[in-house]
Amino acid sequence: MLYIKNLSFGLAVLGMGVQAQAIDLVTKGDATLSIGGYVKAEGIFYSPDEGESEFKGSARQSRINIKTTKNVEDKKLTGFIEGDFYGNAANGGSDLRLRHAYVQLDDLTIGKTWNGQFLAVYPLLTEQLDFRGTGLGTISGGGADIRPDLTVHYTHKGFRFTAQDPVYDKADLPDMVVSYKDNISDLSYNLAVTAREAKNGDDSDIGVGVSLAGKLNFGNDSLHASVYNGKGMGVYSTVCVGKVLGAINAPDCDAEDGKLVSQTGFTLGYRHKFTEKLFSNMRYGEINVNDVADTSINVKSINLIYNYLPDLDFGIEWRDRSDKALSQVKKGQQVEVMAKYNF
Repeated sequence: MLYIKNLSFGLAVLGMGVQAQAIDLVTKGDATLSIGGYVKAEGIFYSPDEGESEFKGSARQSRINIKTTKNVEDKKLTGFIEGDFYGNAANGGSDLRLRHAYVQLDDLTIGKTWNGQFLAVYPLLTEQLDFRGTGLGTISGGGADIRPDLTVHYTHKGFRFTAQDPVYDKADLPDMVVSYKDNISDLSYNLAVTAREAKNGDDSDIGVGVSLAGKLNFGNDSLHASVYNGKGMGVYSTVCVGKVLGAINAPDCDAEDGKLVSQTGFTLGYRHKFTEKLFSNMRYGEINVNDVADTSINVKSINLIYNYLPDLDFGIEWRDRSDKALSQVKKGQQVEVMAKYNF
């Protein structure tokens, strides 16, 4: 008999913060085989600062995953694979795209999954409906390397040590992230340091960045904030020297006049729970690059999410994107409406 239970992978839903669910297909002793994911239908009204308004609908964000768990001797072994339908995006297609494929043995995780910067920030941010640009203002803004092809995480108490496939393909070492998370009463925080080899003309330099994210709970509400600063971080924040990255990160976007360029980003957020089923999130994110062009970008958003049934949400979100750089997402306002069923 099929039954629903909580899936321990708490970050399977990007930017939504709702608890992921799974259906157990097989349970035999210590071993389980589960299927999970969600179906999301969305419609977005675009009102750009330049050009004509338009409406686009899609269900491409829908995703499906399979998870296996079992105990081997005194170890817990987990396998997880997930895909969505953003493949072949250049041609407007909706092919199945690999998002995650990893194995976890107790505190060690190896495979394609979230990078270290993402895990140091996203759990503490407000919930967003925006699939593109959700993390703007953070060191992990949602570019092509948000889930490297190979990532190794090792956790010990509050520490996480990460080595991941480097963005710069001629790098001698993996990109590295070390983070520490803890709680002080109702305040949760995560401090992280990133080090990577970044392309600088025909040579390379070592770029280092530091980020801090926090969440303060009080009653039905919560305050959220994050900040980062560093050199060589544009390939992860997606805002680089003179431009905003598209779907494919450029490994040489962090240098100008023979030097790695520093940048700073921050986010501020507020979540209010009106009832057990109705809640709202407000968020502001900004990134400023210390280049000659003073490249900058910011996004403002507010949403309202209604949990109609335990696994069925309806939502609406307004957002405004204003920047001085070229971007895949046009400057201006957007309004998104969505229905989402988790399983």
